[in-house]
Amino acid sequence: MFDCPNMLMIGSTGRNVGKTEFACRLIARLAPSLPVIGLKITTIRERGGACPRGGEGCGVCGALKGDFCISEELARDTGKDTSRLLKAGATRVFWLRAQKECLAEGFAALLQHLPAGAPIVCESNAAREFIRPGAFLVVRESPHKAIKPSCREVIELADRVFDFHGDGWDFQPDQCHFTQGRWFLPFDAAAAILAGGQSRRMGQDKSLLPINDQPMIACIAAQLRPLFPELLVSSNDPEHHAFLGLPLVADGESGQGPLRGILSCLEACQHELLFVTACDMPQLPLAYIAELLELAQSHDVVIPVDADGRHEPLFAVYRKTLVPRARQILAAGGRRIIELLPGHRAACPLMPGIRSLNTPQEYRLFLEQQ
Repeated sequence: MFDCPNMLMIGSTGRNVGKTEFACRLIARLAPSLPVIGLKITTIRERGGACPRGGEGCGVCGALKGDFCISEELARDTGKDTSRLLKAGATRVFWLRAQKECLAEGFAALLQHLPAGAPIVCESNAAREFIRPGAFLVVRESPHKAIKPSCREVIELADRVFDFHGDGWDFQPDQCHFTQGRWFLPFDAAAAILAGGQSRRMGQDKSLLPINDQPMIACIAAQLRPLFPELLVSSNDPEHHAFLGLPLVADGESGQGPLRGILSCLEACQHELLFVTACDMPQLPLAYIAELLELAQSHDVVIPVDADGRHEPLFAVYRKTLVPRARQILAAGGRRIIELLPGHRAACPLMPGIRSLNTPQEYRLFLEQQ
């Protein structure tokens, strides 16, 4: 299995569902700022005999000599799918044709031509059997029709299945995001930035400290906003954070610490899952957040632990099922977030090193290293 987090793969249940147009619009959006690679992978299922896709005259199968063939598209005006990808703005476009049993071998050879880490937009169904992309989309005909065999084998692996209605889709190219070297789709969860602390060690409101010419909390929000359909800010000082243009959630009762802030956001959000982060982590590891959210699909609470076994409750995922217990803890005078763990489905994965800025020294060092 090839791990390709920098690849977004697009498959389809049938023909003429706008798959290439979707890829072109996605490439056109990224091309002004990123060197996007376009890729089409075609499976040859018959060595001679009936053509599996185009009938007599297609020529795709008959033109293949050997086990696989890699060609680069150089023309923008032929009307072929690969030409359309190039015209949309792809830096380079390749077409891999291979016998089904030789697809992986052909892809391994193709990798020699691809710049490491560049975003790839790939059209294929069958390649999902041996490539683990950053995201796998499947475009489906509407009304739904029979699924072609190449898609039927992999559709259960799709991160998103969406419909084509003849003039558009119910999932849009601008919902696909390439950041930190990989592709992301919006999470089915809410997120909350906790900004209700008193920043005693910093000596001033650390959420407003400038990072790259913007307040630190704005830097955090900019990373989360594209991926979370619902983003909240836990704040008891609306004058300081209203500039974000995000819903502000005040604590129901002040002086009860971050557990109160988490509870208030759980009560306020519309999603079942809530990712929580403190306002002092300007560089968020989005791939790790995705792992936490995946783990949360089968848990009520996911609180990572560091290498020393300390819990990190301010970089965690909480489910609404925790609301009654959180209320009980606060009513009894409790403040410790880890009291939520007993009696619930809890996971505590190892947390990678994530930089938080709590003191003036940590903040200055961070700026010096930018």
